[in-house]
Order: sequence, then structure tokens, then C-alpha cells
Amino acid sequence: MNVRRIWIGAVVVVLVALGAVVLAGSVVPGGTPQAAAADPVVLTIVGNGATKTFTMAELQALPAYSGYSGIINSAGTVTPPVAVKGVKLTALLEEVGGVPEFQSTDITASDDYGMTLTYDEVVNGNIPMYNATTKQEEVAKAPVSVVLLYEEHGAAIAPGPTGDGPLRLAVCQPTDENQVAAGHLFVKWVDRVSLRNAVVPWTVKMYGLKDKKGKRQTYTLDRLSYDSCATPGCHGSAWTDTATEKTWSGVPLFLCIGKIDGGKGHGGYGAYNEALALKGYRIKLTSATGATAIIGSRTIRNQEQIILANKLQGSELTADYYPLRLVGPKIGGKSFVGQIVKIQMLPK
Repeated sequence: MNVRRIWIGAVVVVLVALGAVVLAGSVVPGGTPQAAAADPVVLTIVGNGATKTFTMAELQALPAYSGYSGIINSAGTVTPPVAVKGVKLTALLEEVGGVPEFQSTDITASDDYGMTLTYDEVVNGNIPMYNATTKQEEVAKAPVSVVLLYEEHGAAIAPGPTGDGPLRLAVCQPTDENQVAAGHLFVKWVDRVSLRNAVVPWTVKMYGLKDKKGKRQTYTLDRLSYDSCATPGCHGSAWTDTATEKTWSGVPLFLCIGKIDGGKGHGGYGAYNEALALKGYRIKLTSATGATAIIGSRTIRNQEQIILANKLQGSELTADYYPLRLVGPKIGGKSFVGQIVKIQMLPK
């Protein structure tokens, strides 16, 4: 009887020891305990000299924002507002000390696509809104907030590559006002948010050729739509000046001209009217200082490296060139006009 008790006691001791190993972590070959896998980091915030990472559970523990968000893309297709949930960008940035007025915010995805928002856009929600029915810009009917979403329609956002999540940037309102925001603001697969030196909003006026009735196709190029298009995953391109060994990056000029050359439109920039380019016309670029450059349509036709650059060596252009500078091979340094504010198509 005493032997039986001793045997049972030994079994209990072994079971308790195994339980302790399981609680501490799994046993890998060779008998080494391995800690249970931690929740993965889904977001990194950098700013004010601080870096902070978040798991999904940690994000969901922050004050939640619930509201509605809808999209109008560049082709005019509307996705009406739907119920969403996430964390306001301002609340996230408070985790690293907030957003100083002299700084802007970069929101970047796992594929390096990104968007830069100004202090006014992030903190004050000063972002254009459009009527979901008429598609016309109108005054926001409810406060606008920039939110990092983790739920849509009451469910988690599916991760990439088949889904837009687990985190997606969105422009939201607390109530459904039948209003939507521009699609390029809705960055999917977001995994990084960081502060940077302030960028200044800008616009470039673009004018096409006159038709038989004397009317022109026009377009206003703005910073948000340009930044969206200039990413490597969209229409971004780069050119390295062999004389200086410096790299300029932005969007090919011919793709920008596609917005005013009567070509069939598509998502992003307008489809390029190659037949018209072959027929021939001139393009006049005008600087804020009044300097101009004129270049032929055949010269830039399908030339990926003749670009309207918005960055030099990966950084925003300095005041001498900001917001855009024409650069590229085969056009001559005299055509390298910066501070561009107007682009016109002229007859040959």
C-alpha cells in the first residue's frame, strides 16, 4: 500500500512539473522551453524623438472612434458611407507627444505607398468633402476626422493582399451625412505613422488646347492627389542626374498631361492621348517667379524619366524648387523649371 502511494505521488509531481513547462512555454526539440508567441506589432508611431509600437489589442484599448466613411475615386465612382470603427490619428499621435503645428504626418503602408497630411488636415479635419449623390464638393455637414480603421460594417478589416487591413486610413464623420472624401486619402495596409517637417498645400493649374468653340479642358493638380500618384506603387518614377549623382522622383510629365489632353480617363491620372502627342503640340510650364520652359509633346511622349519632381534624394524640395520641378534627360538644363504653378498645352 505504501508503495502504491509513493507511485501516485511521483506521478502527481511529474504532472505538476509538465504543467509548469506548458505554462512557461512550449518545449522545442532538445527540451528547451519556448515562450508563447506574443501578439504581432501592427503599427509603429514615430515622432518627437519617441517611437511606440502597437499590437491590435493595444490599439483597440485606446479610445475608439465610431462613425461613417465613404469614398469617391478619381473616376467619379462613389462608395457610400458605411459604419466604421478605429482610432483617430490625433489620439495615436498623442502617444508620442502630439502633433506640433510645424509638423506634418506621414502615413505609410507595408508596400511603401503613403500619404502626407498637414497639421490642419490631421488636427482640424480640414479636408474637402463631396456629396455622395451629386458628387459635388460641399461644406462638411458634420465634423471631419482622420481615423485609422480596424473595423468596417462591424467586422475586422481583412488583411492584405486580399483585404485592405488590418489597418486602413479613412476620412470619417460621426454621423452619416451622405458625404464622401477623395479615394487617394484611404491608404490601405497602414503599418507606420510618423511626424516630419511641415509641408505646405499647393495647387498647379493645368490648361488643355482650345477646341473649336474656344473652350479648354482644365484641371487643378493638388498636393494630396499628386503625392498619392507619385508613390512607386502607383505612377511614381525617378531619374538620376549623372552630372550631380542626385536622384529626383515624382510623376512623369506625360501622365500629368493626360488630365488635359482629351484622353479617355481612368483611375489616377487621365489616360494619355498618344495620337495627339504624335500629331504635335507644345507644353508651357510657368514658375511662381515668372520663369517658363516650353517643351514639345513628342519629346516627352511616354518618357518615364522626364518628370515633374516633388522630391530630391527622397526629401521634399527646398523653397527654390517647391512644389514641383521639371527634370529629366534630353530636355536640357534650361528647361529645369522649378516652383511650377501653371502648365499649358499650346498649338505647335
